[in-house]
Amino acid sequence: MNYRSTKSLDSFLALLDEKEKENALGTLAREIQRLRELPAGAGRARHVHAALDEAQARFKAQRPDIMQQVRCGKGCAHCCRLWVGVTRDEAELLAERVRTGLARPDPARMELQSHWTSPFDYIGKPEAEASCVFLGDDGACTVYEDRPSLCRVVLVASDPELCKAGDEEAQVTSLLNPYAEVLASAALTVDAEDDEPPRFGRHLGTTVKDLLGRNGPARP
Repeated sequence: MNYRSTKSLDSFLALLDEKEKENALGTLAREIQRLRELPAGAGRARHVHAALDEAQARFKAQRPDIMQQVRCGKGCAHCCRLWVGVTRDEAELLAERVRTGLARPDPARMELQSHWTSPFDYIGKPEAEASCVFLGDDGACTVYEDRPSLCRVVLVASDPELCKAGDEEAQVTSLLNPYAEVLASAALTVDAEDDEPPRFGRHLGTTVKDLLGRNGPARP
């Protein structure tokens, strides 16, 4: 089976024996097929997001000992100043929010980052330049309800200060919900089937800007 996966899912699969890996990939295949049966676009993104939220809630209920270690919170935002990847469905959803006036990306950052072509372009950049185009001045996500799948699967247990971009010596502790990673990987796989993304995946700001340019300007 050809599939695209998150780095966390790759790490998880590497720990499994052959039978366990076969079962995990079988689950991934089923999720991929479910997504293939849905119409592409913002609606499919909402379906994936709802499934991810449910998976995280279920994980929290089943493993409170793990989830109580999560340190991610409103305003820490260090991972919002790195390359943020989206599927085309998610970009359609965010562009829809912009066109209807429900979201207002920072135009200066969107223009600047549209010339960045890889995650490495973020290294060493000032926070004001590297921040996600939908990140508010208070460090909070302005599109939290429709944030991308890769933002929804992040579970960090170490001090948020260690997540600062470019700190190669920091020992960041990430927690893993395997089923959430399967869901996110299924979305990445179907995304690549619809329209092959660039080497590093679709960049949030660039892809949203492109969709807005094709479909008309955002409302003031």
